[in-house]
Amino acid sequence: MSILSKTRRGFLKGALILSGGLMLGIRWTSKAYARVMEIKDTMSTRIKSVYAEDARFPLQASQDNVQVQRLYKDLYKKPLSEPAEEHLHTKWFDRSQSIKDLRAKGVYPNPRFARFSKLPYPYED
Repeated sequence: MSILSKTRRGFLKGALILSGGLMLGIRWTSKAYARVMEIKDTMSTRIKSVYAEDARFPLQASQDNVQVQRLYKDLYKKPLSEPAEEHLHTKWFDRSQSIKDLRAKGVYPNPRFARFSKLPYPYED
């Protein structure tokens, strides 16, 4: 027998079940919305505080910093000098052969990779 039979009792049962589901859905949606807004407010507060702290510094550019100027004067002599390049700039190393060796051994990617590679990220549709 269907819950939504043609009787008044069946109609009331169906209406109560539907309205209960609707109320729960609205409640969960409002809680989720409130949480998202809380996260958004927290993030905007943090961003504003970072910008406020940056604005307090008297020197906005690194080349105006006395410590940086002294470092170049005493140690590096001039911008883009050999010691400056060595200490301050990153170096790139070709690691593709190492990856190929690990793939040949069956170590890379991790054996669990196949299990998780098909799952979407939580923020992806």
